[in-house]
Amino acid sequence: MNIKKISAAVLMLSLAGAALAEAPYPEDTKFVSTKTRAEVIAELAQARANGELPINDVSYPDKSIASASTSTKTRAEVIDELKQARANGELPINDATYPDKAIASAPVSTKTRAQVVEELKQYQQAHANPSYAELIFLR
Repeated sequence: MNIKKISAAVLMLSLAGAALAEAPYPEDTKFVSTKTRAEVIAELAQARANGELPINDVSYPDKSIASASTSTKTRAEVIDELKQARANGELPINDATYPDKAIASAPVSTKTRAQVVEELKQYQQAHANPSYAELIFLR
């Protein structure tokens, strides 16, 4: 019984595949150029000369973008501006102040590690639940 069902399913799938295989494939349309190779090469050279195409990575994607980002300041002027911005607190000085000044001014613990461990031991004894920390680290 199962073999008949499997055979019927395989037969139906093969018939469906055969039906799809007979569908006509669209014919390739051949591109016919109206220009010669020499004309295309000449147009390419002209476009590059006019600055319409990138010549290398420096001019990619557009020369107008590269010229728009050209700085009018000297390196020394930029460094002075950076120092002034840091002095005014506009920029982080180091990783301790990144990303916000609020992090640098966060409360700092006044207790030593030994005091914190002792408080933890007292808490755990008061609650009489041995924990992983007590069993392993606080012996």
